[in-house]
Amino acid sequence: MWPWVTETIMTTNATHVPTKGQDAVEILTNDHDSIKTCLQQLCDATDASKRKQILNQLKGLFTIHNATEENIIYPALREIAGKKMESQHLVNETAEADLLMFQLDSMLRENDADKFQDTAEKLQSAVLDHINDEEQKAFPQLQDESTDAQYDNLTQCVQELRQDLRFTAGSSKTEKGEA
Repeated sequence: MWPWVTETIMTTNATHVPTKGQDAVEILTNDHDSIKTCLQQLCDATDASKRKQILNQLKGLFTIHNATEENIIYPALREIAGKKMESQHLVNETAEADLLMFQLDSMLRENDADKFQDTAEKLQSAVLDHINDEEQKAFPQLQDESTDAQYDNLTQCVQELRQDLRFTAGSSKTEKGEA
C-alpha cells in the first residue's frame, strides 16, 4: 500500500466521507458526486497550497470509496453478476487512478507545478470514464443479477465496511473503538 494511503486512512475525519444513501449503489453514486466536485476543484486550482488541500481531500474520498469497491463491489460483480472481465477492468482503472494520484502528490512535494495541470486533467478524465463505466454498466448489472437478499447483504457489507474505515483525525482509533 502506498504510504499516502495509510496516512490518509489514519488521518481522514469521518465527516469528510459521509455514507449517504439507502443502498450500496446509492452510497457509491453519492461518493461519485463528491469525487467529481473535488476533481473539478483540483483542475481549477492554481495555488500550491489549495492544490494540496484539495488533493488531500480527494485522497480521503478515494481511499474510502476505493476500499468499498475493491473489497465488496468488484468481487460481488464478479461472483453474483458473473462479470469477471468487467470486475478486473474496473480494478485496473482504479490502479491507474492511484498512480496518477501518486504522481500529483509527488509533484506537489517536489514543487513541480509544470506538469501538475496536465496530470490533474488526465486523472479527471480517467476517473470520469471509470465512474461512467460503473454507473452505466457495472452497477446496473449487479443490481439486475442480485437477489433481494444478496443486494440487502451487499448494502449491509458496504455500510459496515465504511463504518469501520471512519477514523478520526490524527488518531488510529475508530469512532467505535480501536482500529
